[in-house]
Amino acid sequence: MLRTASHPWLTRVRPTATYTIQGARVELYVLPHTSLHRVAADALILATDATMRMTKGFRKQLRDYAGFNLVEQEAVSCAPLPPLGIAITGAGRTKFKHLLHANLYDAQFTTTPELQQQALTNALQVAAERGWQTVAIADYTLDLRRALAEETAWTIAQAFALRPANFQLFKLICTDAVNGWAFQKILGWVAERGLEPYPAMYRIRHTMLHAAQGDWQSVPAHGLWRFTEPSLNPADLVVARGGKISREKVDALAPIALGDAAITPGGALPYPFVLHLAALEGKRIASLEVLQSAMRAALVLSHNQWLRTVLIPMPNPLQGLSADEFAARVADTISDYLHETLTRIERCILLGANEGEFRAWQGAVNRLRETLSLPPLEATV
Repeated sequence: MLRTASHPWLTRVRPTATYTIQGARVELYVLPHTSLHRVAADALILATDATMRMTKGFRKQLRDYAGFNLVEQEAVSCAPLPPLGIAITGAGRTKFKHLLHANLYDAQFTTTPELQQQALTNALQVAAERGWQTVAIADYTLDLRRALAEETAWTIAQAFALRPANFQLFKLICTDAVNGWAFQKILGWVAERGLEPYPAMYRIRHTMLHAAQGDWQSVPAHGLWRFTEPSLNPADLVVARGGKISREKVDALAPIALGDAAITPGGALPYPFVLHLAALEGKRIASLEVLQSAMRAALVLSHNQWLRTVLIPMPNPLQGLSADEFAARVADTISDYLHETLTRIERCILLGANEGEFRAWQGAVNRLRETLSLPPLEATV
């Protein structure tokens, strides 16, 4: 029997991950914005401001693939939307039956996690009053300034706790791979531990330090850091998997000075760029001073190249320092740099290949949090 392939516009998309949070099933979809029309729900909660314009972030992505002016003109006709207000419009050429536009901002066009949580709660209440069963929520991180997906995911998880009782299925939609990774980490933690404080991340100014465990090839990022020799070690696994382009660029740049860093295209790797930090000598960390110098050079390159998320695995094998010493020095150097420079780097993923390395990264993050936290008032008298 001859089988014909289904048209891609008619196929169903499967969730990237599924969780049970506060008794509700939560499906996370991480997909390109060109596939937004493939997710179905009674309503999509869409973050907005008082103008209701759909000209940036997720709002623009939805507008472009839901019928362009067909959706935006209907939304703008509801403006101005008061702070925490909710507006209902059609969803154009998508499988959402309705759009719930939720204004996350106050009268001065500023927002806080508390305002965001209240706006989402208001939207869920409106959906419950109309008897809608399935609600999708868009990752609105891209619509905000200096926002981080970890914080957005946490706010949405808090809104789940305040949801009306008749909701048992939610769909979360991310159109950015790195944001989707952050959502998986936060949702996985909340599903397992509830809303306990999440100890593996810490925000410094506008940048998140996020400790994680896993294989470096499975974590999305805009740049991969690689600790290496001044020769850049062209036989290394990272360079080899980058393919011909990666090898040619490494050969052209090598050698570099000990304590310096260089940047090359990622080639066949799942990262646009690879940063090579010349911190090793004889396969060992040369010294703490050399490590710090190479890291600062890599941070400058990451900022200049506008690498929003950088992935920092530990050298394997790590010689010359213990995992705890290495993690502490890396975290301290990043923290010092972030307090000196208003950088474009949004996230540093501190990746451990095993439980020991992850605990070292987490310990370094926690130590930073304790060092920078203010003492109790009575201790300052």
